[in-house]
Amino acid sequence: MQKAEIEKTYTNICKLVHKNRLADALVLLKRLVAESRKEYVSDDVEALQKTYAQLLKHNFSVVKDPERDNIYIYLKRSMLELADAVREALLMISGTGNTLQIKRELMREKKYERAEALQLLEHLTFDDELAGLLKEVKVGDSDPGEQSEVLSRIFNIIWLTDKYAEDENKLLEAACDTDNLPWYHKALIVSALTLSLLRYFEINKFLLLFRFVEKQQEFVWERALIGLFAGFLKYNDRYLLYPVLQKKTKSLLSISNIEQHLEAIVIQFAKSRETEKVKKKWEEDILPEMMKMRPNIEKKLDLDNVLPDIPEEEKNPDWETVFEDAPDLLNKLQELTEMQMDGMDVFISAFSQLKHFSFFREIGNWFVPFYKEHPGIKQVTDTTIDGPDLSPLVEKLENTYFMCNSDKYSFCLNLALVPEQQKAMMMNILNAEMENISELERDEGMLNNMARARSIYMQYFQDLYRFYKLHPWRKEFDDVFAMDMSLYEIHFTNELVQDDKTIRNIAELFFDKSFYQDALKIYLSVIEKDQSNIELFEKVAFCYEKTGDLEKAFLYYQKADLIESERLWIVKKLAFCCKFLNKWDDALKYYLQAEKLDPQDMRVQANIGQCLIHLERYAEALDCYFKVEVLAPENNKIRRPLAWCSFLLGKFDVARDYLERLLTDDPNNHYDLINLGHVLWCSKDATAAFGMYKKSILVCKSIKDFEASFNDDRIHLESHGIQTMDMDLMLDYLKLEIRSKQ
Repeated sequence: MQKAEIEKTYTNICKLVHKNRLADALVLLKRLVAESRKEYVSDDVEALQKTYAQLLKHNFSVVKDPERDNIYIYLKRSMLELADAVREALLMISGTGNTLQIKRELMREKKYERAEALQLLEHLTFDDELAGLLKEVKVGDSDPGEQSEVLSRIFNIIWLTDKYAEDENKLLEAACDTDNLPWYHKALIVSALTLSLLRYFEINKFLLLFRFVEKQQEFVWERALIGLFAGFLKYNDRYLLYPVLQKKTKSLLSISNIEQHLEAIVIQFAKSRETEKVKKKWEEDILPEMMKMRPNIEKKLDLDNVLPDIPEEEKNPDWETVFEDAPDLLNKLQELTEMQMDGMDVFISAFSQLKHFSFFREIGNWFVPFYKEHPGIKQVTDTTIDGPDLSPLVEKLENTYFMCNSDKYSFCLNLALVPEQQKAMMMNILNAEMENISELERDEGMLNNMARARSIYMQYFQDLYRFYKLHPWRKEFDDVFAMDMSLYEIHFTNELVQDDKTIRNIAELFFDKSFYQDALKIYLSVIEKDQSNIELFEKVAFCYEKTGDLEKAFLYYQKADLIESERLWIVKKLAFCCKFLNKWDDALKYYLQAEKLDPQDMRVQANIGQCLIHLERYAEALDCYFKVEVLAPENNKIRRPLAWCSFLLGKFDVARDYLERLLTDDPNNHYDLINLGHVLWCSKDATAAFGMYKKSILVCKSIKDFEASFNDDRIHLESHGIQTMDMDLMLDYLKLEIRSKQ
């Protein structure tokens, strides 16, 4: 079984279990187990099937089993965990990739290194004489990078272990609890645990992260909280299957300001997701599907783009930004970092070229916190004896929040390669900039606990972002930033975030970042408690509009209009919805209302003309478009509906003039060529009409498309005296002519 089939079968098993279709899931699980050829696993599946059969039998008997629900949850848990184990076993046999290769090495010939590395962690955890510890531990050479090297192996062991043995689990618990282990080592362990959990589900990994959170050691517990958030983001469906997870989550409510911490994490994570994909969804997916349902006249005359320089009404300019996720300093610092969190920051583009150092060959080094005692940094500062002293800059980098840890290492490693003369000049500039940053931090009260926590979350998400977007093996990892999961549906977050203001803040962030589906779910829950807030109804309507549900959007715009009528933005939105629902009478009614509120709005005039064309009130439409032409004579696209209305009203000379001017600017518009053909034919010049029709076919390269458009216009040609037989003959004449040239 190839990797793709393994993954597909595994995914289907999980989906079936979560949908309570256990019988179907067992069929697929047996198939997966058969591929593994492990008899003891087959026995486990048979045991689960027998237990399920007994549960079903008792469920429909006279005597009900009081433990039915508990047994059912146990079955679901067991099936999922067995599927996890079999999938991993099959990938270890047939899978390829660097990650699996490292894991195989750890499991085979390097067992003694695994034991020795864990022994080092034990010494680090329990030995009181930390300073002289490394000299006593004989792992590799006793060079300055020995500790870092072994910690990298410890990171790999934690990361690539599926299930921790009892001794390993106790050792990690002790590492969390000890005061002997420096915070930056604990932070690295937390990152390894997080990656391990995202790679392979195990309840103890969750419990260890909870333990690190509960200890509340600064710079460590914040990372662990993000680890829990990411873990529950991926395994949200399993949350309710493990009562201990619910219990541990509720226990976090005792932590001061826990809601604010979760709010900060959700906000920072939302900013880091690839919002461009979400923004493009409307333009590339939803809008084209809606346009397919529009009459063909829309495409022919391009009516929605008559005024391309005047945008369609979007978000209400009267809306205020409700959420404030950071004090002024973080807002200033965010100018440097927010673009990166949206996938286009100058930092990530600049530092993406600086991840080639051997330092970054170790997975753990993408997550190691920046501290001046790190062997990699010591090596840089110690090798500049004859040049400028880098130590002051390194200290400032250690204490500043404006750059993530990964980029700090990149910067220092690159600085070591700069020639001494240039290095001195760069040092002077950078020291001045760093001093300015330090002053900002002091002035804005960076020592505030919540502000500092937010900055830690921001930095750590940036480190994670770089790992998932820049690491050479990134295709082997499940990108946490690409998970298609509604953030507000995460049980973990909902359990901890209860304050109405915080919930609204999160909704506003989602809305601001164009995560309309996420924002909508929250707004709908908030609106149940507040039926008088017009802005809530407007935003619910806008979310429905941007997710393609124009019926519901119209309904909520109507509710907003009932709260306060005659608001121009709402009236335009009501008209917009009616347009896309092909309710042209209603659309015209609302646009005429908008015209009274703003008589100078040319887009409203253009939309009135559009409605009149659909209602076949061509003389009124012509007057409307003439008005737009007078106000914007430089706009070429207005000539298209002017030409069409003139043609339909029998003003052939006017129509011909507009069409010829259009074709001067765009000679390959096949709709304009067809329309000019119509005008020429109705003006009694069939030969010239034939020439235009032929050009149109050659331009669009499809007789079929031409014929469809031509047939749509038969009723108009007939109204100007063209006989049906002549139309049929014209089509055949064109077909024969075109085919003879092929």
